[in-house]
Amino acid sequence: MGEEETELERRRRWIERAAAKTRPKTVRCAKCGKEVDEFMEIAGRSLCLDCYAIEEMGEGSAMGMPGEGSGGG
Repeated sequence: MGEEETELERRRRWIERAAAKTRPKTVRCAKCGKEVDEFMEIAGRSLCLDCYAIEEMGEGSAMGMPGEGSGGG
């Protein structure tokens, strides 16, 4: 029959899984196609930081319209 996992083996397996989750994953930008480690997820799309900045400064965003989105009023 199979051997049971020891406490040390179980702990090692848990540490390896936790470490794998913290490693940066490489994704492809949904807008420009560049592969990057650092990205933003917006509405289910992964964008590189450059494309994210462009999109945030574009038309219709609060950041792109001076005086809008400041909360004052």
